[in-house]
Amino acid sequence: MPREIGTDDMFTPRERGRFGDNESADKRVRPQRVNGASDLVDLTVWIMMDDPNKKAIAIADPAKPTKTWIWLPRSQVEYVKAEPGLIVLTLPQWLAKDKGLI
Repeated sequence: MPREIGTDDMFTPRERGRFGDNESADKRVRPQRVNGASDLVDLTVWIMMDDPNKKAIAIADPAKPTKTWIWLPRSQVEYVKAEPGLIVLTLPQWLAKDKGLI
């Protein structure tokens, strides 16, 4: 609603600032961390099953080769072949902790 020149509400603050600049941000929401730090982990592991038709790969930890296979979602990991049977696996730190790799 337009303000009339010479009225009492001429100098009162507007309900909402231009482009919303007088609105305060919600203090409960924390901003995302943006500092260039990487949450990725590189591990050298045995590749047990790598079927491109499956949605997961199976690996084994070289430190515990007799342990059961660990299945990882193909959408969360990347890997390159290092030696016959070994790969260098890159995955998020939370996934490596969840699967007991670190």
